Amino acid sequence: MNSVSALARPRRIIVLGSSSLLPGQPQLGEAGQPLELSLDADLLVEPVDQGIADLLKEAVGHESAFEQRHGYYADILRPIIAETLPAGWESRLHPVTGYDNVFTLDPYDLAVVKLMVGRPKDLELLRGLLKLGILEPARLRAHYQQTPLGEKEALTAGRNLQLLLQELDQG
Repeated sequence: MNSVSALARPRRIIVLGSSSLLPGQPQLGEAGQPLELSLDADLLVEPVDQGIADLLKEAVGHESAFEQRHGYYADILRPIIAETLPAGWESRLHPVTGYDNVFTLDPYDLAVVKLMVGRPKDLELLRGLLKLGILEPARLRAHYQQTPLGEKEALTAGRNLQLLLQELDQG
């Protein structure tokens, strides 16, 4: 965050994706935990233009000297990514301790996105979060039901949620 802030001087940085869980639950990155192998942070930097995005990619992106030195990197996302997030997500952002302008996505908003995408790695992460009690099944179901989704997204997310909750009940 310090490198991105120094280079871009952003009004706000939002950590999206799985890494958004780490500031509030750092133990998730430890050995044997769901984010043990997570090496990137998806960042929405506001404001950002192509020049700043290119500068940040070179400085802290994949295969940068920063990644070689620290073992992780930043993916700088385009503002259009916000269209894929659940309605009202900005009102549920969580501030990151120690930073005035850095926020993380709410875990339940992240979960709805992961349910919509439905890749095996996304569902595995959600399985882990449910088993660890970081996500509560009833609250996840309620958040999904309250999130306006298109028909295709609602079907995919609903099917994936049902599968995860059935596994949890059996398990």
